[in-house]
Order: sequence, then structure tokens, then C-alpha cells
Amino acid sequence: MKYIIPAIALAVALLASCSGGCRPESAVHDERRAVYYWKTVFQFDSTDITFLREHRVGRMYIRMFDVCFDSEAIEYEEKAYPNASIKFSACESPLLCDTTLDIDFVPVVYITVDALRAMREHEGVLASNIVTRVRNMCEYNGVPDVRELQLDCDWTASTENSFFSLCDSVRQTIAALDLPWRLSSTIRLHQLSRPAPPVDRGVLMVYNTGSFSDPDARNSIIDPADVEPYLTHLRAYPLHLDVAYPAYSWQLLFHHRQFVGLVRNMNLTDTAKFALRNKNVYEAIRDFPFNDRIIHKGDVVRQETSPYQSIAYIRDMIEKRLSGRPHSNIIYHFDSGNLSNYSSDEIDCILSVAR
Repeated sequence: MKYIIPAIALAVALLASCSGGCRPESAVHDERRAVYYWKTVFQFDSTDITFLREHRVGRMYIRMFDVCFDSEAIEYEEKAYPNASIKFSACESPLLCDTTLDIDFVPVVYITVDALRAMREHEGVLASNIVTRVRNMCEYNGVPDVRELQLDCDWTASTENSFFSLCDSVRQTIAALDLPWRLSSTIRLHQLSRPAPPVDRGVLMVYNTGSFSDPDARNSIIDPADVEPYLTHLRAYPLHLDVAYPAYSWQLLFHHRQFVGLVRNMNLTDTAKFALRNKNVYEAIRDFPFNDRIIHKGDVVRQETSPYQSIAYIRDMIEKRLSGRPHSNIIYHFDSGNLSNYSSDEIDCILSVAR
């Protein structure tokens, strides 16, 4: 794996506590309100800092890079390579540099299934590359007091052994380098019925719950009908789980009922181009250019959001099943534009843990 180190150090800090009528979160299990940061530039303004302060966010999961598959690589060491590494911006605001504040930073590495398959039986090499690169990025950019590394991978039954072997190898590498890190992994809903990976804790991803390529899906980001069947496995799941809920939106383009891809910032309310066919489904009524593609008459765009009502309903179901099990709630992902769609009370409700 090649080493591409982002430049310019940055440290962010915030105080974690419980809001409103919530009881203080357990220090033993280190529950903190949390957010995922899933952008390629790590940068905040005063509005972002105010949000984090007001909602007492005390942990931030930062996507550091993706591990992708290079189909043209000959040597196995080069088949899995880092892509889309995060860059840390200059520390321009005093709020970003205030070392008297406190926040837990958790570096996250997303591993594609193709890369995992390519490194089968060489998981130790991949583990060493991941841990070493994350350590170097954190040290170079001044990410303070890292105590956890998270792996994110949509492993299935066919790649389960490889992912579990990777987790074992990562833990061995962490120990060999004498790093004070525990290891966590994301857990998708369909993985709840499988054995738990050999990690210290997991984050249950309650987003992308449906098939975005299904032209008949109502909402592939989050839909109670998609989530509820998987929750039968939640009570008995043997791993500590925190829970992540969505706060984002996207537009999905279909041509002849086949998924084409994501589009951004398309004005679906333009009645000269689109007709509303369903609650969140728009059909193009003529051909027109959009960015680098042509939208054809009859193409369909499904606008999907993360409705608070759906999140709150699912959150209540999960809180009942996790009753008595300490955990944290997390928002995916931190973006001021999307978060502005929720009231302050709604954000607090999503992040709060039932007692």
C-alpha cells in the first residue's frame, strides 16, 4: 500500500455530556454522543463548532481513506491500495485549536469487498499497511489521543473468514506497534445474523437499509419495513453495539428501470423538465443535458431523504431491544446542510440514549 500523507495539522475538541433530562452516560463504557465525518477535507467553521457544542458531541469517527482493488496490479501487495484520503485543512479558527476542550477521534478505514477478496490469505499484509498508514496520518496531522481504530466493510458469508482474519491481524499489528488502540467495526443489519467479528465493539449501521438499485424501493436510506425484520437478532448479539442513524439525502437516477447512478442538486421541481409521479419520484418529460450526461424522456429520479419520523420510530424499536445495554447513538454524517433539516430537539432525540 502506498503512503500518501495529507498535510497540515488540525485538532478539534468538544466536551461530552448528557443533555436535558438524560442521565449521565457511563464512563465505564465510554458512551458519548457521536458523529461520522465522511468528507475528503477535514474542515469546520464556527457554525459547525456551535452545533457540536450545543449537542454535546464527544466523539467523531473520521473516514481516513478507502481501501480499493487494483485489477491491474501484479504483486499481491499492490492489489489493495488507499484511495480518496482525507486532507486536513489549516487551523484557521481559534475554536478548532482550543486544546482545553475534549473530543475522541476515531479513524475509520473503509475496505471494499473486492479489495478484501484480492488480499485473501494475505490479510496480515493488508492489516500492517492499514495500521501503519493510519498511525502516520494521525501523527503527521496532529490528531490527538487516538484510542480506537474502526474498520468498515460490507463483508458477507463468502468473505467473512477473510474479514475476521483481517481483524485478528489488525489487533496483532496494533499490539506489535504498542499503540493504545482498541478495534471496532461497523455492523450492517444483515450481519446481525452472522457471528460477531473479533473486535472490541461494533457500530450498527441503521442506514442504507434498502436496495438503492431497486426502482420500486420507497426509501433505500432508511425504511422501518426494511429494518424491523433484522432486529430479531439484536438482543442476542454478543458484541457491544453503538448505533448510527442517517442524516443525509440523495437523488437516484433510473433509465428503463435500471439504476444509472447518483445525481446531485437536480431541480426536480422544474415542471418544464419533470413531472411528479409519486411522493418522491419524478419522471423526465423531455430530453435535456445535466452536467456530464443526458437525461432522457422517461428517466426517473427518486429523491430520498432521512425523515425524522422514520429515524425516531426505528430508534425507539432499537432502544427497547438494547434496554440495559450501555451504548451510544451516532449521526451519519456530519454535514451542516443536511443537519439543518432537523430541529435542535430532533437532533438531541436521535443522539440521546433511553434509560
